[in-house]
Amino acid sequence: MSAPTASALDELRRADRIIKVMLNVLTIDQKAQVGRKLEAAGLVSDGMTRHHERRAAIEAASAVSTSTATGGHLDLIAQQAASIISEGSAAEDLLQGMTKSGSSNTSTAVWRRVALMRGVAQTIAALAAQGGAA
Repeated sequence: MSAPTASALDELRRADRIIKVMLNVLTIDQKAQVGRKLEAAGLVSDGMTRHHERRAAIEAASAVSTSTATGGHLDLIAQQAASIISEGSAAEDLLQGMTKSGSSNTSTAVWRRVALMRGVAQTIAALAAQGGAA
């Protein structure tokens, strides 16, 4: 979530809490007076505090925030990790083929790098599946 969006969501949550505190302090007559003034100003027609609309907006923004922070990016990371794992497997197959054919170009360093690449990718994939690192 971008900083302006996170800031707006935080502000909406604070406004929600402020409205609830104010409603708990107002008398029934004061609430009715506020309701009449808000209707006269054209700000509300049903439900003076727009609680349900505000709650729906907060929940929707929170869901987008959560899905963007976890799902969207983690899906991309998981796809890239799967690609690295696949390429690592293909490289290992090639190296094994070279070894079996007696090629002297197979080096221990290449084997280590391929193993490291696959290990890192498997760790990334596992973290993405769990929802990210803590």
